[in-house]
Amino acid sequence: MSAKNPLDGIVKFCETERTALLAARLVAHTQAACEAAGVPAAELANRLGRDVFAVVATCVIEDMMTLPAGPDGPNATDAYMKRHGWKLTAVARRQLQAVRESVMGLYEIESLEPDVGLRARSLLLEMEPVFIEHPGLSRALPVGCVLGARVVQVDGVTGVTGGLLPIEAKFALEAVTAVRQAAGVGDRELAASDMPGLAPHITNFWLLKTLQEAAA
Repeated sequence: MSAKNPLDGIVKFCETERTALLAARLVAHTQAACEAAGVPAAELANRLGRDVFAVVATCVIEDMMTLPAGPDGPNATDAYMKRHGWKLTAVARRQLQAVRESVMGLYEIESLEPDVGLRARSLLLEMEPVFIEHPGLSRALPVGCVLGARVVQVDGVTGVTGGLLPIEAKFALEAVTAVRQAAGVGDRELAASDMPGLAPHITNFWLLKTLQEAAA
């Protein structure tokens, strides 16, 4: 994303123009984890702290950006771009469109290129590994770490969005199993058509582990 995050404007748009949907998606991304951890929803922000809760909020906004039109109106990204797109740079518009078309997945880090990026493979779909250009992540995370992430490409550069959820390597199989069970796909392989609905399940898994770790 650019230095001035183009998500800032759409966050305000969702807070003022999509309040009911925002509240519903926050519940979708957090309720299962809160119930499993025995944490009242009203206490979640305080339990997590401002910075960690902001990551959850980013996941919720990015999820809203991808949802099809519904009772609340057109897709949030489309509606925001129609109203405010003229104020955005061309790069910012492409960044928002990339998020709008993205899906949340689980990726395992296979290798690191320090100060450049990392190579990761999808744990949910049969696909070629991707190289993610992100110097910070290449220094901060180990090989084997699992990322709940939206991989996007903007202007030829493959990166990730702000709603990034690192999961310890030891939880990789548990994460895949939990997401598959929550998605109700049974024994069949996940398909690309299943991916748009997985974001809340990935957030809930990461959130449950985060709450359990904080309580330990």
